[in-house]
Amino acid sequence: MADDRYFALLIGGPRWDDPYTIILTRDAEAQTFSRLDVRRELRDVRVVPRTDDVGEPSYVTLSLNGDIYVISPKGAEHSVIPGTQAESDDAPEILFSSILPVGDQWLVAGSEGFLRLGKEKSWQDVSPPLETKHPYKVPDWTILGTNRDGDIFIVATQAASTRHFNLYPGHPLYREDMSEEQEFQLQKKLYAEMDSYPRLKTLFTGRPGAWKQQALPDRIARSLPAYSYVSDIESGGNEADYVIGSDGLVMKGNPQAGFTDISSIADREKNFKDGVCWRNEMILATGTELFRFDGHFAKPFAPKVKMRSAPFVLQPSAIFVQNDKLYVFDYGLRYYTFDDQGWNQHDIPKELSQRPFKGGGGKGPP
Repeated sequence: MADDRYFALLIGGPRWDDPYTIILTRDAEAQTFSRLDVRRELRDVRVVPRTDDVGEPSYVTLSLNGDIYVISPKGAEHSVIPGTQAESDDAPEILFSSILPVGDQWLVAGSEGFLRLGKEKSWQDVSPPLETKHPYKVPDWTILGTNRDGDIFIVATQAASTRHFNLYPGHPLYREDMSEEQEFQLQKKLYAEMDSYPRLKTLFTGRPGAWKQQALPDRIARSLPAYSYVSDIESGGNEADYVIGSDGLVMKGNPQAGFTDISSIADREKNFKDGVCWRNEMILATGTELFRFDGHFAKPFAPKVKMRSAPFVLQPSAIFVQNDKLYVFDYGLRYYTFDDQGWNQHDIPKELSQRPFKGGGGKGPP
C-alpha cells in the first residue's frame, strides 16, 4: 500500500500445473482498478519508493521461479533473474519468496541460500555468513521489510536435509539383501530421526554487506515441531522496532541495541502474521482475528469487524495504516477501513478475479 489513494494486490492460487496470478492496482480517488494477468505464481509485491511521494506509484513483484515484474504508470516491464527456472527449465530449482527495492536495485530472497542484490543481468550474493552444520541444508532466505531508518530485516530458515535421511544404494545403512519390510522400517526410522532435528531460524538486520545477527527466543530459533516463523517488522512511534511472528512472538528493540521478547506466555497459541502501529498501539493480525497489543498482552480488537456479506469470517492477508485510518485486507476479495466512525467494508468486484482462460499445463508465456 503506497498511501491512502494507491495500493496493489495479488489474486491467484498456487497450482504447480497451471500457475496464474492477477495483479490489481487501485486508485481510490478515481475509483478505478487496473488489471494485469501473468501466467506465473507471484509471491510478493512491494511499492517502489517515490522521490517526492507525489503521483501514481510503481510496484515490483516476484514470481516463485524468478520473474520480476515492474508495474508503473507507463505500463509493465518483465525481466528474469539469470540462472533461474524463469530463464530456463534446466536451471536449478530455487523457490523465491520475497523482493525489496534497495536504491535502484532489487534485493531478492529464496531457497537454496539465494539472497542477491542486482538488476537485469548483474547480480551479486549478499547473504551474511551463516554456518551450515550437518545434517542441515543451506538456508532459505526471507525478507521481512525495513524499519524507519532503512535497516533491512531478513530471516534464514534451515531444515534438516532429506538427502541425509533417504535410504538409497550407497547410504551407510543400505544393504542389498534387505527385504522390503526391513527397508520400509529403516526408512521410517530415518524419517523419524530427521523430524527430531529442530528447524533453525536466524534473524539479521542491516544492509547488504553489513549484516548483524539478532537473538531470537529459543521457541522460534530452534522450533519443534518445525512450524514457527518470523513474519513482520514494524517501526513504532516511540523510536522502537517490533518483530512479530508465530507462538505469540512480539519483540521490541532496535538493530543497534538488540531486541527483547515482550510477549506473554498466555499468547503463545496466537500466530501473528502482520502488525502495524496505530494511535500509539500495536495492532496484530492472525489468520482469523485482530488484536490490540498493550505492551505485554494481545487482546481482541474491539469493535469487531462488521461484515456485510459472506464469508462471515475474517481472513486478514495484510494490515496497514494510512492517514490515521486502519486498513485490513481480507482473502475474501474485500478490505476494511476503521476510523472514528467505525468499520467500513469495501468489496473488490468479483469479475476482476475471474480468469479469462484456463491453461493446459506448462508455463506458457509470462
